[in-house]
Amino acid sequence: MPDNEIIPVSEAEVVATVEAGAMLPNPVGLNDREQKFCELYAVGKAPYAGNAVKCYEEAFGCDDPLSGMKAHILLSRHEVQRYLSEISNLAFDKTKYMKEFLNTTLMNIADEMATCNGAKDRNGNLIPPSSCRGVAVSAIKLLMDLNGLKEGGHDAELKIKNESGGNITFNVIVPAGTKQKEEIGQ
Repeated sequence: MPDNEIIPVSEAEVVATVEAGAMLPNPVGLNDREQKFCELYAVGKAPYAGNAVKCYEEAFGCDDPLSGMKAHILLSRHEVQRYLSEISNLAFDKTKYMKEFLNTTLMNIADEMATCNGAKDRNGNLIPPSSCRGVAVSAIKLLMDLNGLKEGGHDAELKIKNESGGNITFNVIVPAGTKQKEEIGQ
C-alpha cells in the first residue's frame, strides 16, 4: 500500500475504537489530534458530530476565539477530507442497512394492522378495526417519508383492505415512473 493512502478499516473498528475513546490507525499526514478531530466530526455523538468548532476545541483542548477559523482551515486540508470520506463511507453503509430494516419493519406493521380483525391488546380487549387501520396508515406515511415518496412527481393510489370488505384508499405522490397501485393486506 502506498504511503499516501488511508488504511481501510471496517465499520466495527470505527464504532469500537470511537466508543472506547481510542483512535483508528493513523492516516498519512494527520497527527493524533487531527485524527481525533476527524473522528469526532464524522461519527461523534452530540454536540460533536458535524460541529467543526466543538470538535476542534475538544481535539486540541482549547477555547480560542479563533477556533472556528482554525477548524475550517483544518477541514479544508486534503488529508482531512480523505479521512472524513473514508469514515463517512462506513457510516453510509450502516445507514443503508438501517433503511432496509426500517422499510421491512414498517411494511410488516402496515400489513399486520391492516388485517387485524379480532386482534386483542395486552389486556385481552378487542382492538377496534379503526385503530388498527390508523396504525397501518401511520406506518405507510412513515414509509413514504423514509423513501421520499412525498416529493414532486405524480399521484399513486395506496389501498388498505381488511377481511370484512372495507378498505381505505388515499393518494400519494410518487417521484418518478408511471401511475401505480399498491395494495397492503388482503
